[in-house]
Amino acid sequence: MFETGPFVQPQFDHSNTTHETGERETCRGDVAIAADIRAFGGNKNRVKVIDLSQTGFRMESLTHISDSHAIFLTIPSFGQMEARIIWQTEWMYGCKFACPLHISVYEHIIRTHPALATEPAPVVSGMIYGAAASLQWRRAFG
Repeated sequence: MFETGPFVQPQFDHSNTTHETGERETCRGDVAIAADIRAFGGNKNRVKVIDLSQTGFRMESLTHISDSHAIFLTIPSFGQMEARIIWQTEWMYGCKFACPLHISVYEHIIRTHPALATEPAPVVSGMIYGAAASLQWRRAFG
């Protein structure tokens, strides 16, 4: 678990990346999970978890979340999972779990919260779907 305080620096296990190449050793799965985040000593915020691995996750939040303390992720049907924000952009946060998820828990979450595909994959190479196809159709025949 992470310890926080004025003189204590959290320690992280960096075993999920290889030092030579920077590549991940754990798989990430695309998910779509409406979850809650609570900062240490703070209020709950609604977030969307968009990818997950055994060692961490990436989430979107319209509310600023302080990265100075531990955070607690609550996924529906699961207890709180302690994590820490590793990086952030305007609305995106990359987080690392204090304790990696067991493989069966990870697989269960991936199976029960799959990400929805935005457009179908082309059936035949070169086929175009969605708005791009509509625009191309109008240019050719419209």
